[in-house]
Amino acid sequence: MGDLILAHDLGTTGNKASLYDLSGRLVGSCYHPYETFYPRPGWVEQDPEDWWKAFVDSTRRVIDSAKVEPSRILGLCFSGHMMAGIPVDREGRVLQKRVFLWADHRSQDQAERIKQTVGWENFYHRTGGGMEIALYPIAKILWLKENQPEIYRRAYRFLGTKDVLVQRLTGRFVTDFSDASNTGLLDLRQRVWAKDLLAEVGIDETKLPDEILPSDTPVGTVKEEVSQATGLKPGTPVILGGGDVACAALGAGVIEEGCVYNYIGSASWLALASSFPVFDDRMRPFTLCHIIPNMYVVQLATFSAGVVYAWIRDQICWLESAAAQRLGQSAFDWMNQEASSSTPGANGLIFLPNLRPGGAPHNDLKARGALLGLTLAHKREDIFRAALEGITFNIRLLCEALEKQAGRSFPEIRMIGGGSKSSLWQEIEANVLNKRIATLSTQQEANSLGAAITAGVALGVFESFQKAAQEFIEIRKVTKPREDIRRVYDRQFELFNKAYGSLVPVNDALAEMARDDSP
Repeated sequence: MGDLILAHDLGTTGNKASLYDLSGRLVGSCYHPYETFYPRPGWVEQDPEDWWKAFVDSTRRVIDSAKVEPSRILGLCFSGHMMAGIPVDREGRVLQKRVFLWADHRSQDQAERIKQTVGWENFYHRTGGGMEIALYPIAKILWLKENQPEIYRRAYRFLGTKDVLVQRLTGRFVTDFSDASNTGLLDLRQRVWAKDLLAEVGIDETKLPDEILPSDTPVGTVKEEVSQATGLKPGTPVILGGGDVACAALGAGVIEEGCVYNYIGSASWLALASSFPVFDDRMRPFTLCHIIPNMYVVQLATFSAGVVYAWIRDQICWLESAAAQRLGQSAFDWMNQEASSSTPGANGLIFLPNLRPGGAPHNDLKARGALLGLTLAHKREDIFRAALEGITFNIRLLCEALEKQAGRSFPEIRMIGGGSKSSLWQEIEANVLNKRIATLSTQQEANSLGAAITAGVALGVFESFQKAAQEFIEIRKVTKPREDIRRVYDRQFELFNKAYGSLVPVNDALAEMARDDSP
């Protein structure tokens, strides 16, 4: 009998294949990046064939590098980035060379018509979708119907990101509740496609996945041709898995009422485990189905997080980044060391990090980034630190809103994702939020561990989600706020909020200019 589980975390910037043993220990992992394309303002695309190549390559490499026999792998499971509406034909072939990524918001006209047709409040309270409607597949599918009608006509089904790979592996056109609940197409409480809403906006329900299933559903097995490409044993079970937000909640041990985690990756989100949906028409938290049956993940997200720090690395520190890469080192580690030599408050700099607009706290697709207070006395390390602080000020806004909506304070937040590696960022977050910040044994592997636990429950090797999470996840470090630094950030936070409000009309005008000038 096998003793390993293969988890795939299909992220925004690449796919990571991870092998876990039955004690939750990471045996090996391999990462395969892929490209994101920005052909026009508001357009964000990826090539699904890149996902498949990443799946095949990372699977083969993790098996080879861990030196394990494929027969030891009990099954495989997915965590995937969400909010996709990918058209495929009856054979599962994707009908576009490049498809919408979650951050794509070209469908603003369609979103406005959805608001007029069904009403914003009705849409929100029905589907749980609190972000701009243009980001959801309901609007993206309508854009396709109106702008590429032949593709819409030929589309047999519209699938989620991970569901495209599941279909290619198993031949089934299915999705899970967590992914379905982040499409704007699902009746959140009834957990079925919202047929009347679909009819009102003009989407054919028969083009949606055949079934919505629990994440721990075995949906098929690895076929011979996939075995030859990946090195997996033919007949290896494929478990459906879930959306990255829900998988990360499970992998961070956020499975009990009121427990919270903050993920810092390309985007950042704050997510609360809850037994009921949470709504607020102003801040608009969105509610997804948890991997855990009968539980929800209530979330507020900002799209400009690690992607902003990566932009600084690539555009300002590209020489240092290249040197670090040659030495097998991380450019981010060097940037963090530089930033730590600046002072809390970055010597009076304010960085508005909205380089990739969208999501909370402002739900403003016209927002833009800005660096304020710059003088000749400032150094590069001040800019690095200001960027980390600006991202974290947005996270504070998410935290304050979610506490208000949930009716409780969060004394401790579990910090996961790539950003959680930085002790400097942990300190900044503790002081900006005035919270205890806990990092975990699984801080960078929460998504994949959540998928692995899901597979283990499906295959009967783990007794339950709760028991596996309790056994596999431990708090490694807790960073506490300091009163003197917290006071500095409280003053800076007030200016940060004033700066955003003051620049709204300027950013609106710039966004309109960019839209008018686009080809």
